[in-house]
Amino acid sequence: MAPEFPEFDSSPGDVKLSAAWLIDNAGIPRGFALAGSNAAISSKHTLAIINRGGATANEVLELARYITIRVHDAFGVMLEPEPTMIGFD
Repeated sequence: MAPEFPEFDSSPGDVKLSAAWLIDNAGIPRGFALAGSNAAISSKHTLAIINRGGATANEVLELARYITIRVHDAFGVMLEPEPTMIGFD
């Protein structure tokens, strides 16, 4: 049985979803890191990417892209990062 999305009221015709719920239910646990990377998801909150020491900006972006792809593959929802990133592709 597929999990039921928690929904929140939004603008007419729109529905807000919990990004944290989507990440958790896409199989990405708190504390997750890609192999060989110093960037990880916080062990306290799914929405926070942390530097465990020495992570490069590219490692942080690689993890963010991985999360976005996993959520999209699992639910067909494209997450959009909140911070504005300048100087990165």
